[in-house]
Amino acid sequence: METDPTQMSLSGEKHPTLAELREASHPSISEHLASCAMCRSVISADDHSAPIPLDLPKGLVTENAFKWPADPIARGGMAQIFVGEDKRLGRRVILKAPREDEGLAPGMAEMFQRRVTAEARILAKLQHPSIVTIHELGKSTVGWPFCVLERVEGTSLRDRLDELAEREQREGKPLTRERLELLSSLVSIAEALAYAHERRIVHRDCTPNNILLGKRGEATLIDWGIARDLDAPALTDDAATINDQPPSMSGRMVTISAGTPPYLPLEQTQGRQADPSFDVYSFGITLYEVVSGRTPFEWRAVEGPERAKQLLAFLDWLKGENPPPPAMEKDPELSGIISRAMAHDPAHRFTSDELVLALKQYLHGDLVFSHRYSLTGRIGRWARRHRAATVAMISVLVFVIGGAVVWAQLQRSARDAAEMREKAQAARAEAAESKNEADAANREADAAKALADEAERRGANADELRKKADRLRAEALDKKKRAEVAEKEAKATADEAKRGTQEALKQKQEAERLRDEARAAQTAAEQARDAAIAARQAADEARAVADKERDAARSARTAAERERDAARSAQSEAEKAREAAREGQSAAEKERDAAVAARVAVERERDEARRRVLELEQKLRDRGGPDGPPPPPPGP
Repeated sequence: METDPTQMSLSGEKHPTLAELREASHPSISEHLASCAMCRSVISADDHSAPIPLDLPKGLVTENAFKWPADPIARGGMAQIFVGEDKRLGRRVILKAPREDEGLAPGMAEMFQRRVTAEARILAKLQHPSIVTIHELGKSTVGWPFCVLERVEGTSLRDRLDELAEREQREGKPLTRERLELLSSLVSIAEALAYAHERRIVHRDCTPNNILLGKRGEATLIDWGIARDLDAPALTDDAATINDQPPSMSGRMVTISAGTPPYLPLEQTQGRQADPSFDVYSFGITLYEVVSGRTPFEWRAVEGPERAKQLLAFLDWLKGENPPPPAMEKDPELSGIISRAMAHDPAHRFTSDELVLALKQYLHGDLVFSHRYSLTGRIGRWARRHRAATVAMISVLVFVIGGAVVWAQLQRSARDAAEMREKAQAARAEAAESKNEADAANREADAAKALADEAERRGANADELRKKADRLRAEALDKKKRAEVAEKEAKATADEAKRGTQEALKQKQEAERLRDEARAAQTAAEQARDAAIAARQAADEARAVADKERDAARSARTAAERERDAARSAQSEAEKAREAAREGQSAAEKERDAAVAARVAVERERDEARRRVLELEQKLRDRGGPDGPPPPPPGP
C-alpha cells in the first residue's frame, strides 16, 4: 500500500499555503485565487468557525481499541495509512484516517473526514474476494472518523511492472510470457469492477498503484477513497473541475478534480458525472501497460511548471482522434480487446460484464465475441484449441503421404531392378551369340587353313585359300574379342543388377521400418487423442462442477447478503426501538420525578395545614379557657 508516484494533486499548479492564502491582498495571491476555485473554497471554509457535523452513528469503536504506530506507512492526498493491531482480536489491520496536517484549513479537514466516511459506507456495500474488506468504521475521542480495513498481503502491480521493465532493459528482450501471465490475475479485478458497477459504485481510480498481487496469483483492488456511489448524494468537494473554472493565466485550465493520469478518460477530466465507463477505460489503459510495458501517453513524474505543461499535453492527447498503436501487434485479439476498452467514445467501450467475458474467452482459447476472424484465423484457432485431434489428423496425413512415397519408391526400385535384369539377360544373349559367331569363324578359318594346306600338298596354288583363311581367322579373333567385351559388359550389368536388387531390398526394408514407425506414431497419436478427449471430458465435468459450485456460492453469497441486510435492518430497528425505549424510560423517569416532587409538595402542604390547625386549636383554647367551647375536629 504505497503512495502513487504519479498521483496528481487537485491541480496542476503549485498552490500557496494557508498562511499565504490569508494574505489575499498580495497581487500574486489574489491572481491565483481568481483562477483557482479550490483555493477559493479553502478560504471560504476557513472563514467559518462552526465545523460541518458528520453523520456518524452512535456507539462506534474508538482509537483506543487499536495499537497505532507513530508514523504512517503511506500518506495520500486526503488520508494517511497506518498498520495497526486490533487489541480485541489480536490481528493486524489497516487504519485509514483523514490527514491532520498543521495549518490545514478547517474546510479541507472536514472534507477529508467526509471522504473517509463515504469510503467506509461504499466498502460496506461491497463484499467481493478481489475488493479490500472493511471491518468497521471508528470514531476517535476528538470526533474524526477512521476506517478499519483488511490488511492485504502482496505487492502492487506498479512494482511488478517496474520489475519487469528493469529485467527487459537488463536482458535486452521483451518478457512477453511474464506479462501475459498477469492477465489471469487481472480478470478478477475486472470481475470486481463488474460487481461494483452492479451496485452502482464507480471506483474512478483503477490504476496499477491500486492493484495488489498476492503470492498465489490473487489480485485485490484497494483505495476506494474517491469512489462514487451513484445512488448517494454528491459530495461538494468534487465541484472543482475543468469546465466550471475560469481560465488560468495561460488561457487554459490544468485542474483535474479526481483521478490519476494517464489513466483518466476525457470525460472524467471534464468533471462529468461518474459513469462505469470511467473504470473500463482506466482498466483498459492498465491492460495496455501490462501487455506493452508502456502507457499510450507517456507520463513522467515531474513537478512545477513542467507538470502543468505535461497536463496540458495530456489533455490535448485525450482530445485527439488518433487511436494509439496496438498493444501487441502479433496478437490482434488481445489488442482488439484493449483497444475497445479504452475507446475514445464511451458508447463504443465494453461494459464491465462484456470486458470480463472477452478476457475469459481469450484466456480459454475461445472465439472472442468482439473480434472478427478470417477463415485461416478460425482454422488456426481450431487447431490450437483441439491439439490432440490436430496431431492425430497430421499423423494420419503424414502416414498416408509417407506410405504413398514409399510405395512409389518401391515400385521405382522394382522397375529399375527388372530393367537391369533385362539388360543383363540381353547382354548375356549377345555375348553368347558373339561367342558362337567367333567359334564358327574359328572353325571356318581352321577349315580354310586345312584346305590351303591340302592344296599346298597337292601343289596347287593355295595363296587365295590361305588369304581367305587368314581373313576368316582375323574375323574370328575380332568376333572373339567382341564376345569377350560383351561378356564382360554382361557380367558388369549383372553385377549392377544384383547391386540394384540388393539396394531395392534395403529400401524395401527401410520403407517397411518407416511404415511400422508411422503405424506406431499413428497409434500413439490415437492414444494421445483419446487421452485428450478423456481429459477434455474430465475438464468439462470439472468445469460444470465448478460452475455449479460457483452458482451455489453466488446463491449463498446472495442469501448471506440478504441475511446481512436483514440483520442490519433488524439491528437498525432494534437500535431505533432501543432509542425509543430509552426516550420512553427517560420520559417515565421525568414523570416519576415530577410525581415525587408533587407528592412532596402535597405532603408539605398537608403538614402546613396540620400545623395551622394546631395553632388555631391552641388559639381557641387560649380564648375560651377551660369552660370554653370544644375544639373543632382535627383536619385530615
